[in-house]
Amino acid sequence: MKLLEGKYALITGGGRGIGRAVALEFAKNGANIAVTALEKDELEQTVKDIKKFNVKVLSIPADLTNIAGAKSVVETYFNHFNRIDILVNNAGMSYYCPMIEVSLEKVVKLFNLNLIAYYAMIKLILPKMIENGGGNIIMTASVHGNMFFNPNQVAYSAAKAGVTAMSKCLDAELSPYNIQVNVVLPGAIKTRLSEDSAKRGQITPKLIPPEDISPIYLFLASDLSSRRYKGKIINQMILFELLTKFKSAISNKSFDIKELTKEMEEKLRKDMYGLLRKNQELIDFLLKYQE
Repeated sequence: MKLLEGKYALITGGGRGIGRAVALEFAKNGANIAVTALEKDELEQTVKDIKKFNVKVLSIPADLTNIAGAKSVVETYFNHFNRIDILVNNAGMSYYCPMIEVSLEKVVKLFNLNLIAYYAMIKLILPKMIENGGGNIIMTASVHGNMFFNPNQVAYSAAKAGVTAMSKCLDAELSPYNIQVNVVLPGAIKTRLSEDSAKRGQITPKLIPPEDISPIYLFLASDLSSRRYKGKIINQMILFELLTKFKSAISNKSFDIKELTKEMEEKLRKDMYGLLRKNQELIDFLLKYQE
């Protein structure tokens, strides 16, 4: 069964990394896709790969570091598609250096892309999403600014913390319109951003491919999440630790997530167990989907 059959999704930062992986995951599950990014060549490759799934696809090259870019994306989108069911705010950038060394102009550009563009994209698509009767908004934040507070990433972490706060407030504001807003906090994901940061001296654990986390976005965008997943903050690092422990405890494919939860209660750290109790449906889905 295709979980997003016939739905329409707009994904920012869709040329590479997490955005590209999510776009392909959604297309594989039947969604019609619009992707936007700055690099045309990367977008063209993403679009070429999406077409293999026989869904509608639209490429929108744009610079989201300014409001005009966001307006252009939304205008182009609605010139081609009449509805929007899913918005994935994912585009981002970082500077790994001390505050005293980075120019204010660069910092403004970072905040424009990592925070203001998210706000602008939501504001611009909301009227149509409300008109359509609801939808899903998924935000890519980061463990930086939400769990880890490191030097040399002040602007990036502040912007990502802002994305999480924006999402929580928006979920409360948009709940009457049947619009879910959820946040994913990626950790050590193999993207150009993380690789560039490593080159500049940031110490990172082993990086995992973005394709490994795209099923999280799929679940949040699908009807499977519609009952309880509102205003959630999904910490990918803790989630993947938990999945590893669960996989070692599962003896067959007919496991019951509630029984497993009871069995694992005393074996888990407090943060792991808290995530498990709040996200049993997601964990059950990921364990079965990845199989």
